Amino acid sequence: MPTLASHLAVEITVAAPTVVGSLAVFPLIADREPSVRYISFAEAVQQGATVKELGAGASVNDLVVHNPLDVHVLLYEGEEVLGAQQNRTFDASALVAARSALQVPVSCVEAGRWDGARHDESFVSAPQTANPRLRRMKNTQARASLAAGMEARAVQGEVWREVADTAGRHGVNSGTGAMHDVFERRREQLDAVAQAVEMCCSQVGMLAAIGGRFVVLDHVSEVEAFASLHHPLVQGYALDALEAPEATPPSIEDAREFIELLLAAPCTPGPAVGLGEGLRFAFGGLAGTGLICEGELVTLTAFADEPGERGPAVAGRVHRPSRRRPR
Repeated sequence: MPTLASHLAVEITVAAPTVVGSLAVFPLIADREPSVRYISFAEAVQQGATVKELGAGASVNDLVVHNPLDVHVLLYEGEEVLGAQQNRTFDASALVAARSALQVPVSCVEAGRWDGARHDESFVSAPQTANPRLRRMKNTQARASLAAGMEARAVQGEVWREVADTAGRHGVNSGTGAMHDVFERRREQLDAVAQAVEMCCSQVGMLAAIGGRFVVLDHVSEVEAFASLHHPLVQGYALDALEAPEATPPSIEDAREFIELLLAAPCTPGPAVGLGEGLRFAFGGLAGTGLICEGELVTLTAFADEPGERGPAVAGRVHRPSRRRPR
């Protein structure tokens, strides 16, 4: 079975982390530009792309992306869009082909609003992605759905429950049950963290540790597209970090071993939403999804097991692949 490394078209190195409270963010640096070109959703919207409710009648778990541009557009899993009948997050990363429309699976993160009067409104990008805790849950459910031969979709009821639990832990009473309201309540703290975590030259991803443990890795092959996602992703990391105690962060050697283990993960191919081919993996305490286009790894999202589960262990340390067996 092919590994993630076999799809990676560039050499990735890990840089020293920025540490802010309980959050440590390790930049991932590419040695050259990718061959597959695309732009981020946020940039595409500024140039005329839109995300809207379905034309024939809105669906809680589906939206349609209209891309009138001469370039592909990336939607990254966990990106949140605001407006129309209710706020949503993308369930899977997708490349929307140039000059095309694509229906995409989404989850609602605003349970208490369904505003038909705003049906024709275009969505706008949120200043944050979903937090890693919510993204990990959705990713696990989407992988299970794919393994069962269905589309990559999260379980809506579980998403609403997690949003409500997060709001409760942060003491936020949102009138519409909106995850965005939780971020807005903590925005000053989140902005302070995001400003401290600066983007590096040629950066194409991040490995985030919270409370001394690795939590999530995000990789987007196109530097400019990743730059659009950098701030929203860090906002998501920071929200979970507000709940975690400060702890000694993993070392850069730990981070290198994490990447080594991840790239050794055997992966299962499958259908993608939009262009390319999807892949999923679960190996050595790491699990996640990726997107391949023209043989090149475009996106990669990897989550570490929670404390008490088998996986990259406590204090953020991992073992080299030679010491592990695949699940």
